[in-house]
Amino acid sequence: MKKINKFLLPVVTAFLITAPFAVAQTTPSGIQISELEPFVDSYVSKYIGVKTTGASIAVLKDGEVMLNKAYGYAIQDEIAAEADSVFEWGSATKLLVWTSVMQLAEQGRLDLNRDIREYLPDSFLKKLKYETPVTMYNLMHHNAGWEDRIVEIFYKYAKDVPGLEKCLLAYEPAQIYPPGTIVAYSNFAVATAGYIVQRITGRSFYEYVWENIFEPLGMKDTSIHPLQTDNPSVAEKRNYIKGYNPGKERPVLSPSQRIYIGLYPAGSVIGTARDALKFLSALMPADGETSVLFKDNKTLNEMLSRSYSFREDFPGIAHGFFEYNHAVRTLGHGGNTAAFSAQFTIAPSERFALVVMTNQAGETSLCFGLTKELFGGNKTAGKSELFPDAGDFAGAYIMARKAANGFTNLIMSVSMMMPVKVIDKNTINIAGAKFIQINPYIFKNTGGNPLLDIVDLLCFEQKDGKVIRASIGYFDLLPVSACKAIIIYVSIILLALCVMYVIAAIIISIIGAVRNRKKGAPLNSVKKLNIALYCSAAAAVINNTILTVRVMNYSTYSSLSIHFVINILYAVFAPVCIGFMAVNWKKEPSRAGKVFNIFTMSFSLALAVILIAWEFWR
Repeated sequence: MKKINKFLLPVVTAFLITAPFAVAQTTPSGIQISELEPFVDSYVSKYIGVKTTGASIAVLKDGEVMLNKAYGYAIQDEIAAEADSVFEWGSATKLLVWTSVMQLAEQGRLDLNRDIREYLPDSFLKKLKYETPVTMYNLMHHNAGWEDRIVEIFYKYAKDVPGLEKCLLAYEPAQIYPPGTIVAYSNFAVATAGYIVQRITGRSFYEYVWENIFEPLGMKDTSIHPLQTDNPSVAEKRNYIKGYNPGKERPVLSPSQRIYIGLYPAGSVIGTARDALKFLSALMPADGETSVLFKDNKTLNEMLSRSYSFREDFPGIAHGFFEYNHAVRTLGHGGNTAAFSAQFTIAPSERFALVVMTNQAGETSLCFGLTKELFGGNKTAGKSELFPDAGDFAGAYIMARKAANGFTNLIMSVSMMMPVKVIDKNTINIAGAKFIQINPYIFKNTGGNPLLDIVDLLCFEQKDGKVIRASIGYFDLLPVSACKAIIIYVSIILLALCVMYVIAAIIISIIGAVRNRKKGAPLNSVKKLNIALYCSAAAAVINNTILTVRVMNYSTYSSLSIHFVINILYAVFAPVCIGFMAVNWKKEPSRAGKVFNIFTMSFSLALAVILIAWEFWR
């Protein structure tokens, strides 16, 4: 009996020691790790080939890789995606910037509270409007106050990509908000932080990342250089994968296969999911172990601690890492390029990480859907009788991340307008997505529009009974006054009418010219001016159509100057031509001709006003 007890004792002891760990082998949502792969396989099968071409998914638990698997195609119907296929990180690259910044802060070489101009050349930041200093914290929190720009961030050809310094100088946006007041997601802010790392260390940012992150972690299948010259093998692998856009029945090949990022610290990494997992693993060392990325885990813990919040019970920002609303505290960052999507998420308390990368533009079903399945949802809710009436929040809102100057202002004002409509006292509708109030002023997205799947929670802030802003965590929404909304919508409607009138005028004139030729009737001076006016308006419409197409195809800002010149010439010519028509008004004998002239003059002048008012000249 004693011999049996001696045998059983260590077995029972071992069981009691390991039992808690065996129970803990689940995802934060409660899925058993042993069932993880079949669960992910089943979930992914619903979308691969239907909404998504290919994906690479990797899962980490307690420092061990539990899943590293590819699904679907790298090139649709031709080459299957594999575990060592490379995908674009997009904005998940930003996590490397913040890690680099915290490394320098740990070394005492960078102060997060200091005015960043102390680290930059005198030629930088010439468009600052406010006296309040911009600090590294402002860059981390995306609240330095800069407007957004869509030109000079992506380049279609490698030869067009300038160095980081030149790109920052050319790209500098205007400062439209006081620092620290409004969160407006900013690629310029992150790229500036990367450049500061470059200035402090005397090394190109990509060289710094290689020496202090990639090499220590053994990330040999990753590249951060905008042209991938830092890792030729990754550049070669990139040739064996293509990006796709959503299609009606299945994904379609993206016309933007290779774009190059000038502000490359903000989104240029390409690599494997396994390498990405190595980086996330280093953010969650085991007890008693020090992260390879830092000299002391105190720095790591500080980096992953909340440094900004819209309000205490709402997800915030942890030194550049975004907090998410899940069953446990989670952090991470998503990313999108012209034809790829990614989502990196960690739960430090669980030492659990998920990497999702797809060769699909704007993909949400895997990047956000699978993430929710594995990390679980936060079900905390308050008492509905204490909630404010949802009607208090009705109205039009616009994303704080927008252009405020230049020719993209009107386009972005329209595309980023979000009307909030009331369904009942606790429910609102935003672009077809239903949001239900779960806590005072906090609404949860319950679905209805896949394009808004990236928005999980929406929180409103009121002052003196009026909404002053709302937040989704990593950028704010600002209420739009009725007057401003009317101006935007009237401008768009008027612009559409101008285009339609120009087309109609050309058709009418062609018909009239045919009739006049048969009659042999000559054109009077007013008719000639009329023709010149609507033809110039047609030229302006064509010019701005080409401008829009070129912007969507990543043309450089300098190459667009010809379009601005044409708009200025039209804005000068139209009023002059209208003046001559008014002076020679009586030379048009027919009533129909006078009506035609009035319409041409009115719509031509309206077009000129829109082009000037909405700054289509710069």
